[in-house]
Order: sequence, then structure tokens, then C-alpha cells
Amino acid sequence: MSEPATIYEQTLVVRSQIGDEAAFEELLRAYGPRLLQFTRKMMQSAPEIVEDLNQDIWLSIYRGLPGLLDASKFRPWAFCIARNRVYKELRRRKLLVEPLGESGHDAIQATEDASTVDREGLQRALNALSPGHREVLVLRFVEEMNYEEIAQITGSTLGTVRSRLHYGKRALKTVLDKEKCL
Repeated sequence: MSEPATIYEQTLVVRSQIGDEAAFEELLRAYGPRLLQFTRKMMQSAPEIVEDLNQDIWLSIYRGLPGLLDASKFRPWAFCIARNRVYKELRRRKLLVEPLGESGHDAIQATEDASTVDREGLQRALNALSPGHREVLVLRFVEEMNYEEIAQITGSTLGTVRSRLHYGKRALKTVLDKEKCL
């Protein structure tokens, strides 16, 4: 994001913190589609609740905004709220599965040909991954976040983020390869 855009976003956050509804609506317009997309990708096993869950996320953001001390941290903070709410819902519905093993026995070397996969096949493959792997892949490659932002959102170390990305890509490759054989 360019410096003027960053400053403008921070201004919107501060204005929202002091009760400026128009500023909050602008934040909602800017980040609403992105948080909705993240929520959809994470809640593939329960798509019927995505809209309601997204409203809950924005309500939590609205309520928590006055407590955000650093306006420059809005994006990772908002995604952290979304992540926590998604995981809470997955646990409640008993849809949270353990991550795929991160040892080398189930991994296949990642390739660069993922761009040749159709969108539907890629979405099915993402759905087959554990939420931990899916979230880091979505945050990195869809939301284009850096490792530090992902670590902040997930509450993980940089090493854990790197590991999850590495094994997430391997798991995605494994699922895509299996799908090709079907």
C-alpha cells in the first residue's frame, strides 16, 4: 500500500475510534470483501453460516476498535479477529481437524505448475487442507500478506509461519496430484 493510502487508512481508523460512522463505513467497504473472502475460504465446510459469521466479525471489529492502540495495525488486527471467530465456530461445530503431519513422509515436492489448475479444482484442494494450512496459504497468496503479518494474525512465530506455508504448499500439491488421478 502506498504511503498516502496508508496514512488515509490510519486516519479512517482513528476517526472510527472516536465514533465517526462514515469513516467506519469506509473501512467496511475497503475490508469487507476481503474479510468475507477469507471467511468463505476458511468455512468451506459450513458455507451457510458465512454471511452471519462475517457480520459477527464486523460487530467485534466495531466494538473492539476503540481499544486498538496502533492504527497502522488495523489490517492484521481485523484479520486476527476474523481468524479467531472462524476457529471458534469450527470448534463449536466440531469441524476443526488436526493439521496434516508436518514430517516429510506425507510431503511431495512442491511445483510451480499450480497456475495450470482450474479455480474449482484449486478450491476443492484448499478445502481438503487443515484450517492451519489453508489460512496461511490464503493470507499469503490471496491477501498477499508478508510473513510478519501472518505471524501476528495467527499468533505464531515466523518459523512456524514458514513451516506451515512449506507444508501447506506440499499438502496442496498432494491433493492436486490425487485429483488429477481421479
